[in-house]
Amino acid sequence: MVYTFYRLISSLIPFAATLNLWRRSWREPDYRIRITERFGFVPPHVKHGSFWIHAVSAGEVIAAEALVNQLLTNAESSQVLITTTTPSGSAEVTRRFGERVDHCYMPYDAKRCIRRFINLTRPRALILIETELWPNLLNITRQEGIDVCLLNARLSARSARRYHFVSSLTKRMLNCISMIVSQYEDTADRFRKLGFPSEHIHVTGNIKFDRSISEETQRSAELGRERWCGERPCWLAASTHPGEDEVVLEAHVRARETHPDLLLVLVPRHPHRTHDVEVLASTRSLTTARYSDVFQSVDVLVVDQMGVLLEMCGVADVAFIGGSLEGTGGHNPVEPAVFGVPMLMGPDRMNFEEVCARFVDSGCLTTVHDEDELASELLGLLNDPDLRKRQGDAARLVVYENRGAAERQFRIVSGWLHDAS
Repeated sequence: MVYTFYRLISSLIPFAATLNLWRRSWREPDYRIRITERFGFVPPHVKHGSFWIHAVSAGEVIAAEALVNQLLTNAESSQVLITTTTPSGSAEVTRRFGERVDHCYMPYDAKRCIRRFINLTRPRALILIETELWPNLLNITRQEGIDVCLLNARLSARSARRYHFVSSLTKRMLNCISMIVSQYEDTADRFRKLGFPSEHIHVTGNIKFDRSISEETQRSAELGRERWCGERPCWLAASTHPGEDEVVLEAHVRARETHPDLLLVLVPRHPHRTHDVEVLASTRSLTTARYSDVFQSVDVLVVDQMGVLLEMCGVADVAFIGGSLEGTGGHNPVEPAVFGVPMLMGPDRMNFEEVCARFVDSGCLTTVHDEDELASELLGLLNDPDLRKRQGDAARLVVYENRGAAERQFRIVSGWLHDAS
């Protein structure tokens, strides 16, 4: 009954979603580009018979990088098609893989759009990165005999309750999936309780711990430190959202009372918000410069480009992880940890519960709730180099001890792909 209702209203999805694209395009013009791909039309260069990987945005593309590179070197699976939903995800595919993979946007979850896309691409199998469950997509891939794997799956307790609320639809979707490769046991258990068979679930850890620092990134971070900081202390606010920028900037003002030369590197989650952040800073009498401009000595460096967050983590002495104070669910803390940077984060970390728990247990991720706590904890770390080093070393150790998921996942997936093809 629920699926029948969804199937009826899904015919309206392209109309509603296109209106939403145009709304977003006023701030992010890239949403106006290649709209026909969202209706299932694919570029002429996209080949038939690829292994199809869907990665919603930049974070999922980065998470899938190791798997994609391994697939590209495997003669049996060297043809890969990656779809994304966001322009930032699309840009990340181009940045990391270039012409080694085919790429286009994921079609809307309307029957005609999905069928058109599948008829034009004829994929051999579909890998969904993390948890992207769409009823029409899963139903049609099953009808077409396309095996589906949910990879690096994560499912929070809150999301699981929502899926329980529409249990008949959830069971129908899960019946279309042949294998789930879960990050952690809690997610695996939630999928079991939703009705997915235990024998088709594998627990491997989170591939985001396999993030490494290339020599190029290391060198860029060192040059950035010399260029922007010199001898100045520096802290990073990574992937901030509206409502968090104000908290970060207030904490920065307070911290500068003790450290007048303190530099803040502020990285909005969406670069189109750069101007808004600059206005917020100016109202607090803070000078700003943009990452893309000729450098000048300022109070706040605003990063207005995608793809440079990792190197900026290497510039900072302390990092605040955004998306954690205003209901987004938090962002990935592994990137600053790879550089051995102690971390501060709000209490909302639904997207990375298990990952954050490992850092909290090791004493290198501190919870803050407002600008008062953020300024206090920031000053505590800035004033104590030994504490920063202990927490930074602990963060690196957590990353090191949790590596290996990418290799484990590839072994599982390669066997599954062999059977699927």
